Amino acid sequence: MQQLIEQWLVENQGEITEGDELKLPAYAQQLAAVDAGQAYSLLSKYALLHIHGEDATTFLQGQFSCDVAAIADGGVTLGSYSNAKGRMQASFVLAGVGGQYYLLLRKDIAEGFRRRLGMFVLRAKVKIDAVTEQYALWLQQDAQAVQPALVELDESGLVLSMGHGLVLRLARRLQAMHWQHGRQPVGSAAADYVFIRAGLGWVSQATFEEFVPQMLNLELLGGISFKKGCYPGQEIVARTQYLGKVKRRLYRANVRGASVKEGAAIITASTGEQVIGRVVLAAEMADDSVACLLVLQHTAWEGRPQLQHNPHAVIEKQPLPYILPDAD
Repeated sequence: MQQLIEQWLVENQGEITEGDELKLPAYAQQLAAVDAGQAYSLLSKYALLHIHGEDATTFLQGQFSCDVAAIADGGVTLGSYSNAKGRMQASFVLAGVGGQYYLLLRKDIAEGFRRRLGMFVLRAKVKIDAVTEQYALWLQQDAQAVQPALVELDESGLVLSMGHGLVLRLARRLQAMHWQHGRQPVGSAAADYVFIRAGLGWVSQATFEEFVPQMLNLELLGGISFKKGCYPGQEIVARTQYLGKVKRRLYRANVRGASVKEGAAIITASTGEQVIGRVVLAAEMADDSVACLLVLQHTAWEGRPQLQHNPHAVIEKQPLPYILPDAD
């Protein structure tokens, strides 16, 4: 698979850096393709796990925020994994195929997540395998991808709808790439812009254990089940849901006057140096602004949220493609 990916990189004048960043030429054209809904990307910053075994469904049901049993025979969901205090150590896309599972998450947290999850397998008949090297992981914009669903499954891999106009292709081979026709290949930065436009955040090393699941709007996106049994952090997640308004939410914003990185701290003049939010994803735009997803106290918009490292930058709130019922 790696040889075929290298061939694709040569054909598209691309490279993958030591930091797993996919670089392609003509960045402004990439951004235009995203705005037109015609982009696709090799997800070089992401990893794939294969979780299988006789007890896989029961085991994962007791570990994740999402309803694993509901997708066991063929389905797709967003989800998260938290510590006992409800703070997310990972967010992911999970596909179920006949009691086996494929889990896509950020590469910089993948091995730590795999090892930690493996600590709780104990005597359960479950295997957690890192299979990234066996697949090419593609993100594709597709306006027909309205709901999460398992679209295709055959010897060449899996095709998953994430909803929100996004499709994931987990390909075991690079043949039969007809779906790419008419679409523009884009690098990692423009792929982040795809997720920003869709309002879908990811936990990375920069935001490890920073958020409870509702802060990434996961209950609005089908990534939290409040009807299933216990899992790590479940009590905190339920209390956040039922005993008051969610105080921090995932928002989309533009930043002008500063560079922005994942994990950047946000403050306000009224709260001084107290951190009241963090950047989740960021992508530079052609006009030198930066498109972002950020988690922020919703009351901070009443004042002027600021980047801690550059308080003179301007943060402008932008609309999400879905409604925040208790924050806007």
